[in-house]
Amino acid sequence: MKNKLYIYVATALLFAVTVTSCEKIVEIDPQNSVTPAVALKDVDGYQSVLISVYDRLQTYGYYGRDMAIMGDALADNLFTATAISGSRYNTQNLNSRGAHYNIWANAYGAINELNIIISGIDGLQDVPTSKAGLRVRVKAEALALRGMVYFDLARIYGYEPTKVPTTGTNANFNKSAVLRLTPTTLAAEAASKPRATILEVYASIEKDLLASIAAFQSGPSVDAAFVIKSSNPYRVTESFTHGLLGKVYLYWGGKDAAAVTEFDKALNPTITTAVLSAAGNAAADFKKVPHPESLFELNYVQSVEVVGVTGSNDGLFTYTQPTGTNANNLATFGGQTVSNELVALLEPGDDRRALIFSARTSTNAVVYNWANKYPSSNGAYTDNVKIMRYADVLLMKAEALANQGFYPQAAALVVQLRTSRNATVVGVPVTAAIIDYIQDERRRELFFEGHRWFDLKRLGKTITKPAQATAAVPVVYTDYRILAPIPTGEISLNPSLPQNPNY
Repeated sequence: MKNKLYIYVATALLFAVTVTSCEKIVEIDPQNSVTPAVALKDVDGYQSVLISVYDRLQTYGYYGRDMAIMGDALADNLFTATAISGSRYNTQNLNSRGAHYNIWANAYGAINELNIIISGIDGLQDVPTSKAGLRVRVKAEALALRGMVYFDLARIYGYEPTKVPTTGTNANFNKSAVLRLTPTTLAAEAASKPRATILEVYASIEKDLLASIAAFQSGPSVDAAFVIKSSNPYRVTESFTHGLLGKVYLYWGGKDAAAVTEFDKALNPTITTAVLSAAGNAAADFKKVPHPESLFELNYVQSVEVVGVTGSNDGLFTYTQPTGTNANNLATFGGQTVSNELVALLEPGDDRRALIFSARTSTNAVVYNWANKYPSSNGAYTDNVKIMRYADVLLMKAEALANQGFYPQAAALVVQLRTSRNATVVGVPVTAAIIDYIQDERRRELFFEGHRWFDLKRLGKTITKPAQATAAVPVVYTDYRILAPIPTGEISLNPSLPQNPNY
């Protein structure tokens, strides 16, 4: 993404959850900041604010790393080899108290920028005809992104609607995110607000995504050049928004028919260029930019986003590749290895097995299994992050079908995927057993893409741990560590915010 455009004064309040001190408001004054009157005078100004949101998603504490692989570290797909990890993810792999996702402040910064777009762009005057389609598209993207960020907050800091524990210390805890749907630009506007309920947040997410889809679909009537089928997946599209809405319905519970409808729309070739990788291409396609299966992926430009020690210290390549013995002979802090249990799930002929290699590092004689999903495809230490792929949507659709008792139809989708991976299809169940089989298939397909923790959590399952992590113990669903702690600074400044239980 391009460099951010900062909005003067609002920058200090972007997280917009607590009342921040006036001293902090005047401290932040980037040299490239401009007043709202200048920045938001036309469609291009609003698009600059939108680009700032994409920049926020790219940070390593959000999708740039943690949302991509921390879910595997918190669960059972990833074993942190502490002797070579440089202390990275050591505590997350052990599920230590407080070692969890931490997106709260950045997420609300993004939400406030999105609120600025959503509330203001329709009020622009004298928009030239040549920019009419862009205005619609910017708002459509902003609505989809707001729904996505709130969905991330909801699933990190709260439970799913039908999976609230009825026993344990978190019994009946139904608090989710703080709903802020209007922009905060002044200190006086940053009033404390309580956390909304789980259902209130899910309803808001659904509303945003439906409004985004309606906006995307209105585009061609506004501007004949409006892009229906994007040539690359670096910005959210109608296709991704349908896929995300289907995912929200799957997490919601009891909305499986609606989820299937959205997944079908997401994979409609009239609105997406994403295709299922052909047999023999699963490993090679992770070196392509963009990935052929991506409905949405974040694009990283090595010379812009990965400079100095950034990336070489914090990027996905650094976390997941052995130092000195990777294909590029680069130094890393690689200690995030593939668990033995995950390796055992992949048969030798499965194309996805080629995405795992065994190697020692140049500093340690122990041989570990390594994932090759982040091989520096965009330059040294630089890889795109796949937020939603065709295979993910296919498996979510299969799950939604199975939840309705359509076991043969669900099995057919799994067979389609496994055939494209050169995996055997004998034994794929066409009974209720397909429900558990789909979750195993998600492990095989989506490892080191951040899904495993959320899949176990949304299903109310115990979080199992790799046997290699001898100090780790399973985390039962009633354990308070299922939810991430809200940053203590937010709690101390906002008495309306209840902390998650036991933190």
